[in-house]
Formats: sequence, C-alpha cells, structure tokens
Amino acid sequence: MKALNIEHYYISLLYVEDERVTREQISRILQRIVTDFQVAENGLEGLERYREKRPDIILTDIMMPFMNGLEMAREIRRIDRDSQIIMLTAYNDTGYLLECISLGVNQYVQKPVDFSQLASAIETCSNYVLLKRKLLQQEARIQMLSQAVEQAPAPIMITNVNGSIEYVNAMFCRMTGYQANDVLGRNPRLLKSGVNPPELYSELWDTITSGQEWKGELANKRKNGSIYWELIKICPLRATNNAITGFLKVSQDITERKQFEENLRYLGTHDPLTGLFNRAYFDAELQRLEAGREYPVSVVMADIDGLKAVNDTFGHDEGDQLIKGAAEVLMAVFRSSDVVARIGGDEFAVLLPHTDHDVVMTTMQRIKLMENDSKLGSYARSLSLGADTATNADELLDAMKTADMLMYKNKAERKCLKLQSAVEN
Repeated sequence: MKALNIEHYYISLLYVEDERVTREQISRILQRIVTDFQVAENGLEGLERYREKRPDIILTDIMMPFMNGLEMAREIRRIDRDSQIIMLTAYNDTGYLLECISLGVNQYVQKPVDFSQLASAIETCSNYVLLKRKLLQQEARIQMLSQAVEQAPAPIMITNVNGSIEYVNAMFCRMTGYQANDVLGRNPRLLKSGVNPPELYSELWDTITSGQEWKGELANKRKNGSIYWELIKICPLRATNNAITGFLKVSQDITERKQFEENLRYLGTHDPLTGLFNRAYFDAELQRLEAGREYPVSVVMADIDGLKAVNDTFGHDEGDQLIKGAAEVLMAVFRSSDVVARIGGDEFAVLLPHTDHDVVMTTMQRIKLMENDSKLGSYARSLSLGADTATNADELLDAMKTADMLMYKNKAERKCLKLQSAVEN
C-alpha cells in the first residue's frame, strides 16, 4: 500500500509495541503506509509521546509492561475522545474485546498480524482523519465568511425565494436604524419610501426571479422615517441543482452623492442668493412658452433702485440683503405657477402664463401697496417695474422689450420724483 497523501494532507501515527521483532516488522510496513510515524516500547512511553506529538492514529499492542494498551487508550481518550486507536493483540479474549469497545477503540487487529488487514484499518482511520480535517476547514471557512459578511462595510441582506428577510448584517442595522430582530421574517417593503415608481419594483422582481442580477438606485426609508439612497445589487442564490433558494442584496449608501447631484441640478436652474430661478432657466422657459399654447403670456421686468450705491456705501452684505428682500416681495405677490427669476445683479423678470394685461397690472398694484408693509415695505419701494402682455408667440419677445422699456421709464420717473422731493425739502 502506498503512503497516504490525500489532497496534500499527511497522516501521523504512533506505534506502541514492547516485543522487538514484531515492532521491527510492523515498522517496516508502516514506512510504506504512512508519511510520519514514531515508535514507543510501552504504554507509559507511548502516552508521553502522544502528549508531546498528538498523532492522528495510535496503533498499539494490549499486553505491555508499565502500562498496557488498554490503560494507555483510556488516558488518551481523556485527552481527546476523537483520537483514532487501532488495537493489536495475540489474545482472542472476549473480555479484552468488550473493553476495547467500551473505550471506543476504532479498529481491532489480531496477531499474528495480517498486513493487508492492518493496512486497511490504517486507511479507514486515515480517511476519517482527513474527512474530519475537511469538515473543520469548511467550518472555519464558513465562520470566516460569516464574519466577513457580518463585518462588511456594505449593508447586506439575504431573503428567501418569497422575499422574506432571513439575514441582515451590522452595517444594514447601522444604516437603516433597524435591529436584526425588527426585520427578520418581514418583507423588504418595510423600507419602502414612496419615492420610487411602482414599475421599478416590478422590473426588479421580474429580473431576479428570472435568475438574473439586478442593479440600480433606490430611495429607501430608515426606521426614523428619513429617506436615504442606495446603489443596489441583487443576485439570486442557487442550490447545487441550480434552483433559486433566495436572494442576496448588497448595497452602498449614496445619499450624499444624490444630495450633491440634486444641489448641482438646483444650482443649474436657481440663483443661490435668492432661491429664485436663474437666467438660464428663465430663457429656457421663454423658449418653451414661445413654442407652446399658453397665451396670453404676460412679462414683468423689475430692477432694484440704488443697489450700487448701497454696495459702495454699506458693503455687499447690505446689498445682498436688499436683493433678497426684493426677491421676497416678488415671491409674495406672484403665483407658484409663475416663473420668477433673477436675471442679473439687480434685475428680475417674471413670466405669467395664461395671464392677460389687466391681471398683471393688478398684481403690480399689489407690489405698490406693499410699500407700506412694515417688513417688506422698504424693499417694495426699491423696485422699478414694467409689464406687457403677448397674445401669441410672435409678440412675446416684443412684450419683453416693452416691459423692459417701461421698467426703465418707471425708474426714471421715480428718480425725478425723488430729486423733486429733495429740492422741495
């Protein structure tokens, strides 16, 4: 029989025998059977060697001086109940056999030794040792993977084929605010935020139940009700027969990225100082209205009087406060459906779809009335205004020019009134 070397695992064996001739004969056989063996001449020496080396297999005679094989086996069993023990004896005594069985001796070989039987006994014990090692390695690997999943920096969820949650890791709990016991056995829809379109969930479920992987972004809801965004990958888990047994979800919190993107989109269409629409958005809406059917469309142009003087005299912080106050006035009088925009440093423009000239003039009168408001009156008084109405697309640009001209006329008249008032006083 050739040396045992199964998948690069090696077997160690301790052979204990007091009779020299038998010991030398069997040792020669063992050299061809196992890769690592040592010899002891009695049970006491064998027990000492076992404690030092912890061999995989113990091959021992029963009758020996100082300590017999049964006594040695009993002590070895106290150290390790799973050691593989092969008992050799020339005695065909039922009492010895029963004691071997009570000690859990794994194999029993009679003398004179049948070397084929001995090799078979050693191979049986070796296979057990190798199988045990594989199981221990698999357990260690499972434990390692379990720890890796539990301690992973990404939120992980595992569900069964019906979608019920069977596992979540620590990062999932930290991100969502739920403890594992809060979600186990429940459906992931408990995270549903109401932000995602229903068809997205249908696409997701159809994809993974067909055995494919799904990737995408979802807005979900934490236990405290706050919304967070995830970049998600969900893949089916399969049994050895390729049947789907569940689903694995690995995600990444992208809330900050989504907020950054949202801020970029906002800044692309809004003025950061006032929160009003910016010039780019106003121009895009103007083009849309030119091509649409929302006539009549009224246009209001507004300008802040004396902004440069305020900046030069009191500083830009005061100038910014004047701009924000003027924006508050405009937002107070115009509708949410109107496009109120800051199109320059001290200039504002408003588009009013489906609004005729009488309505827009009434709205401008409301700004005039706000000049007496205790909070916004000074800002209302700083605005020069002009308005016009277009009844079709061809008139829209002309209406803007007319509104702008009327605004500058209003500004000049207000300046004259102020000078006249100053002269008279």
